[in-house]
Amino acid sequence: MLYFAYASNLSKEYMLSRCPEAIPIKKVILKGYRLVFNQLADIIQEENESVLGALYVISKQELIKLDRLEGYPDLYDRIIVEVEDEKGNKYDAVAYSMVEKKIEAPPSQYYDILVKGYEDWGLPLDALEKAKNYKK
Repeated sequence: MLYFAYASNLSKEYMLSRCPEAIPIKKVILKGYRLVFNQLADIIQEENESVLGALYVISKQELIKLDRLEGYPDLYDRIIVEVEDEKGNKYDAVAYSMVEKKIEAPPSQYYDILVKGYEDWGLPLDALEKAKNYKK
């Protein structure tokens, strides 16, 4: 199955330490959502916004492991989103969205993992900075 990573799991090293059999596939974009921080990264629906991320292929066992690691269903809910690659191909993928919605700055150590993930996938860091500086 396909998993859309937009936060700490963008870091290939971090993701593979959690799910060693995950296969990194390609960078993608999630339209109609905004990346925000509620201490941890979150996505909220917002027209005319988009979230950068990447697709991984994961097994059912790894999904169960991610559920536990992401605090599903209490901290994060699991949702299905449609993402698009650079060529316009669309994919349905599993993603996580926080249950409780609020805006809070991320801890610096956590943010550094996200920076590494953005660098791993060649994503522009200004998109991450925009999320960090977002005030509702």
